[in-house]
Amino acid sequence: MSPTVLTPAPEDEKSDEETPANTGVSAGNFRVRNRRRSPEFTPVVMAAGCGSQMFELSNDRAGKTPKCMLPVANTPMIWYSVNFLIANKFEEIFVVVRQGDKDVIESYLTNTIRKLEHDVHIEYVCIEDDADLGTADSLRIVAPKTKSDLLVISSDLITKVSLSELANVHRANNAALTALIAPRYSVPTPDGRRKRNKKDDRDFIGLDPEDDRILYIANEKDIEDEISIKRGQLTRFPHMRLHTNLLDSHLYLVSRTTLSILDNHPDVSMMRCELLPLLVRKQIKQIVNTNYTVFADRIYSKKQDTDEDSKHPDEYFDILSEPESVGCYVHHTDSFTVRVNQLHNYIKYNKAVSENMDDVIPKNGENCDISKQTQVGKCSRLGNSVKIAEKCSFKRSFIGNRVQIGPHCKIVDTVIMDDVTIEDNVSLTNCIVCKDVIIRNKCTLKDSRICDGFEVSSGSEFVGESLVADSEIPNMMSFSIYNSGQGSDAEDLSK
Repeated sequence: MSPTVLTPAPEDEKSDEETPANTGVSAGNFRVRNRRRSPEFTPVVMAAGCGSQMFELSNDRAGKTPKCMLPVANTPMIWYSVNFLIANKFEEIFVVVRQGDKDVIESYLTNTIRKLEHDVHIEYVCIEDDADLGTADSLRIVAPKTKSDLLVISSDLITKVSLSELANVHRANNAALTALIAPRYSVPTPDGRRKRNKKDDRDFIGLDPEDDRILYIANEKDIEDEISIKRGQLTRFPHMRLHTNLLDSHLYLVSRTTLSILDNHPDVSMMRCELLPLLVRKQIKQIVNTNYTVFADRIYSKKQDTDEDSKHPDEYFDILSEPESVGCYVHHTDSFTVRVNQLHNYIKYNKAVSENMDDVIPKNGENCDISKQTQVGKCSRLGNSVKIAEKCSFKRSFIGNRVQIGPHCKIVDTVIMDDVTIEDNVSLTNCIVCKDVIIRNKCTLKDSRICDGFEVSSGSEFVGESLVADSEIPNMMSFSIYNSGQGSDAEDLSK
């Protein structure tokens, strides 16, 4: 099927019938020549993850904040992906959530959308809290609800990419799947270089330099000892380039062909680590074995009664049975793109998002009571109903809603969530303070995390600790945030 051709719609020619909502255009001010009632892409926000790599801030224990509701620059991270879709003219969005998280997520999104007067409908797809379902399983649930291709986006993705450029790559290649990739974000050093944090899980992405076709993709944590690439693939693609400095952003355009393949493989549960590699393998088999497959099919059709039929490889039957070709491609972007899915990057990405997404983030909150003798740095952000006493200092920090801070406190490179109480003479450097925490007077904490509901007693001093208020977990677990000898993110952030 040929790709849809889009042409800009002049302002004076628009009518109610030609608006993006009715023509099915999902990005930009365009008019579809061959009009369709259904949208070209149906967006699906994956927000059911329990945050295994951010366990101390969000997990499936009762009372914990859902991962997608963790604040990034004082804004729940799910809003960035939903706002991204709204800005690209989508009027109906599917959000996949866990049943126990639905109320808090729905309440926040409903109130925010109403406040900003956006005209968008959100349909929630609920997964049981104890269900062991992956992102590919979620696609199976959503797919019957729409006839269009899917736009799948992770709720922890924050990006300024042009969606129309991604869609054009998908259309031009008639792709089964198109993925967005971007340079992995890092804080530049004084000499302008960017150093990779060795705690980051690298993506190994092999691409054909001619057309950006995906030839290999895997995450570092899924690779045991070595990368294995078959000889036939290297013969067909001798110039494959393997990248380790690119981020798979978990933003995908998925065709109906891919959804049909997914239905034929019920054992595939995860999209990133199972479905995408499966598509890549099918694509390569189609390309490498095309001539042989056609020849074999013609020969074997004439010799159906011979023993040679049994020697026909299974993968050739897979190829012949596919209704359409399977092509997987990427779109490169240099636009700001991060995934807030690892604990050691959480503070760094709060600062980066604050600097790069100012048009999305609300300004300092309302009904704040800030002493005139308190200094709040220009890179810091305050939530609503914040009370700060005299002679405090804030640098590159984010203060949530209804936070109360006593006098003579020094807070640097720190994220403080909602309903936190901090008494006088407290020093926090490079810390994460979760909701409902109480920090008594004269405490000094550095490179530490204080989890929901914990009370830090007066005069405490902690460096590199994780303080957890849970009867099933020890109150204090030693946790080294940074690799020895590598320097800390706090040093990077202070530059």
